[in-house]
Amino acid sequence: MIDMILWENYRNICFIAPFSAPTWPGYTILTACNPASLAVGERRNGRRTRALLRAVTGWEHRFPIQAGDPEMHWQEWSLALVCSAEEGHALAARFGQNALYRVEQGQLWLQPVLLDGPAVCLGEIGSFWRQSAMTAPGR
Repeated sequence: MIDMILWENYRNICFIAPFSAPTWPGYTILTACNPASLAVGERRNGRRTRALLRAVTGWEHRFPIQAGDPEMHWQEWSLALVCSAEEGHALAARFGQNALYRVEQGQLWLQPVLLDGPAVCLGEIGSFWRQSAMTAPGR
């Protein structure tokens, strides 16, 4: 069963990157930070982020981005990664994530990973994307 408050927080998303939203046909946006939406601290999130980067070493298209709420009260270092939906799901599960974001043909989908429930189309990725400088990932 999905916690509806948590799910609503996942729906209220914004992505920040120094480039416009990619036009790749399909890609995943995921994080290794705060597994199961439990805050673990900057140091541990930094270690988890480095582990995610090691896990995708050699993958051709992977770019760091920031994900957070539109007001940027919270932010997490994330990764936009060209991969199949199955590969994205497996990575998100490996890093203990409740959900991930999948972009298919320009449409942003919120997909449960450790949570049960249906995927939800949130709309055009461009509506959730801000092109701007971003902060460096945790150390």
